[in-house]
Amino acid sequence: MLTKKIFLLLGIILLSLACSKYPSPPKDAIDKATMSKILADIHLVEANVSRLSLRDYDSTKMVYKELERQILVKYKTDTTRYRASYNYYVTNPELMTAIYDDVIKNLEEIKKKKKVEY
Repeated sequence: MLTKKIFLLLGIILLSLACSKYPSPPKDAIDKATMSKILADIHLVEANVSRLSLRDYDSTKMVYKELERQILVKYKTDTTRYRASYNYYVTNPELMTAIYDDVIKNLEEIKKKKKVEY
């Protein structure tokens, strides 16, 4: 009987935690527009690195980390700020969906520019 009460209490606690409001943004969060540009650049870098013919995973990882660092420098941010902002947006599905709608638009614009250049 006691274990049923404990499980019931734990269930209520977990349910209340799951239904709580989204966390507040970090004080220096990256704005949505900039975040969508960063993510678009990161996805392009991931695609380009995956096409490289590097022999081992460590080399691929090193190349990716350096290119990611260059992207963060381009947008005048650092890894800590980027990750805190990313974690905030991930916990807010509506915001993350809006950001990825912009990411898709950014990638489509880049694709159009590439077709025109050739």
